[in-house]
Amino acid sequence: MKRLLAPLFASTALCLLPSAAQAHSVWIEDLPNGQLCVRFAEWGEDFETSPGHLDSFNIVTGCALDDEGKPVVFDVTKKEDHFLLGGATVEQAKPVFAQLHFTVRKLHEDKPARAPIFHCRWQPEGAGAGTPALTMDIVPTGKPGEARVYFRGKPLGGVKLGLHAPGKDEQELTADAEGYVRVTDLSKPGPYLLTIARYSEKLAGFHNGVPYAITSHSASLYWTVSAKKE
Repeated sequence: MKRLLAPLFASTALCLLPSAAQAHSVWIEDLPNGQLCVRFAEWGEDFETSPGHLDSFNIVTGCALDDEGKPVVFDVTKKEDHFLLGGATVEQAKPVFAQLHFTVRKLHEDKPARAPIFHCRWQPEGAGAGTPALTMDIVPTGKPGEARVYFRGKPLGGVKLGLHAPGKDEQELTADAEGYVRVTDLSKPGPYLLTIARYSEKLAGFHNGVPYAITSHSASLYWTVSAKKE
């Protein structure tokens, strides 16, 4: 389906599909009825659908954490152009998480096969500082526009991130040595997205019977800046 408000959405850059869809991304966003869903698309382009590339995700999970830090797992339903996280809504004052496993990819004969995994965090306004909850996680610190990158629970410094902000082209940011990344301009209201694309880990295995030599991690953090009241 065509994205009617393309500037309001964002993407995680990664080359997983053939050349017609090389800058695709995964993130959590809200639907007009307030429910939360997971999207797969290229910035400003059509959402991927089922039947189609949306079907290349063979494991999709979503959850939030309760007051005791225990996971509350959502029922995930594949729709025409998204995965619906049943029970997750914008009214929740807690972050929402999703993890998706993509079909093992081997795009070149001289390159090892990769198992792509996507880690998504949706952050409601006013939720404050977070703690790592995903294998790769872009975690808000509680300061406006600031987050810290974690991998397997430890800060990850020097990693490249993409920033999608309202009305702007994609910008490249770099986390500092301690994993901190800062978005300095939050002047425009709307959704913001930070992404990490294809962080490679030499972790081999099998997925659905298919061997791979590299585990590839991508991450996204989605949040919204409200318009200032006059």
